[in-house]
Amino acid sequence: MNIENQWDDLMGIKMQIQEDKVVLTVKEILKYLLDVSVVSYSLIHKSPLARKSVRDYWRWRNIDKSRFSKAIYRLKQQKFIEIYREGKDKYLELTPKGLDRLRKYDLDDLTINSPKKWDHKWRLVIFDIPDDKKTEREIFRERLKQLEFITLQESVLVFPFDCKAEIDFLCSNYSIKPYVKYIVADFFEGDDELIRNFLDRGVFTKKMIQS
Repeated sequence: MNIENQWDDLMGIKMQIQEDKVVLTVKEILKYLLDVSVVSYSLIHKSPLARKSVRDYWRWRNIDKSRFSKAIYRLKQQKFIEIYREGKDKYLELTPKGLDRLRKYDLDDLTINSPKKWDHKWRLVIFDIPDDKKTEREIFRERLKQLEFITLQESVLVFPFDCKAEIDFLCSNYSIKPYVKYIVADFFEGDDELIRNFLDRGVFTKKMIQS
């Protein structure tokens, strides 16, 4: 019996795939173990990483247990998770390496929610990141542009919707929080052009900006 079959036996899983079962991705499994929103990552290092019961997850979702067990085996081999046994139950725990992988997933997926109606305030992100963090500075600037921020000056970008949580997440990830300011402004000269620009980009709709 090979090691994967031994693992399946350990998990108590029948090796029969049913078409109506949910097949989970690695990303979904890691997110289940963390079970927090992206804006809560700054809290992770202040407390132990979450440990979750395998059986609880099986009861919660009608998953394909065979494929799930194989995915868990691979995640353990890659050191993204650890497996613990407590009594008759088995628990999965996210490792720091697994947290880093999940952080990368959420960086790639990061978006800013659009409200139904604009509050007519501007969010300015101003940064003065030193040269010894030049790489982080350029990546941060590029991330803001990908999120549809408009550049006012080289280190001053603007966006119309609340995005403090997302900016905090990026700052935490790149270790640049002391060098970044987040400012909310009611008005500044020339914002008519900004409104037109955001309309052209599809960030605004005409209905959204009506008073």
